[in-house]
Amino acid sequence: MKHNTAVFAWTAAVAAVAAWVAVFMYASWISAELDARVSQTADVQSVSERAIAAIRLHALARDTQIERAQLDNLTHSDVIGVANTIDSIGKIAGVALKIGGATPESSGQKKGANGTPALHAISFVVEASGTFSSLMHAAALLETLPSLSSVQSMEFEHVALSGDSKSSKSSSWRLTARIRMLTTADISS
Repeated sequence: MKHNTAVFAWTAAVAAVAAWVAVFMYASWISAELDARVSQTADVQSVSERAIAAIRLHALARDTQIERAQLDNLTHSDVIGVANTIDSIGKIAGVALKIGGATPESSGQKKGANGTPALHAISFVVEASGTFSSLMHAAALLETLPSLSSVQSMEFEHVALSGDSKSSKSSSWRLTARIRMLTTADISS
């Protein structure tokens, strides 16, 4: 009887150890399956986020088509067109306006990102003379040129004419402005 009890005890111990080994193996299998599902969920979520971003980008491109065309028109201004616009500002403001020079700034690029035309900068020096109010009107118009441009500097100088420096009728003002324009037009330097 002792022998049966010892065999039964050893069998029970081996069965208990086998059961615990099975439980640990099952737990590790469940953990591996959980990790795989988490990884799959993350992959699916990443793919979904990329698809949503692509849809948003496509919608943005579609919704901004008119604005991009307008921007292309603004950036494709040629130097002669801008010079004519600046000249017409002098006529509108009633001042004697002249363009002292147009100097291209070196960019070194022929093409921008994705094969788009590169932006080139051109600096204009504009000089005008007239009354202070007409020069201020011309300055305001130069600030709002219909192209991608910015006024880099403006200098106003009071110039006395013919002998009497205190008379407002015999005095004039001079304006020197530096304007920087961006264009995609081909510029030969």
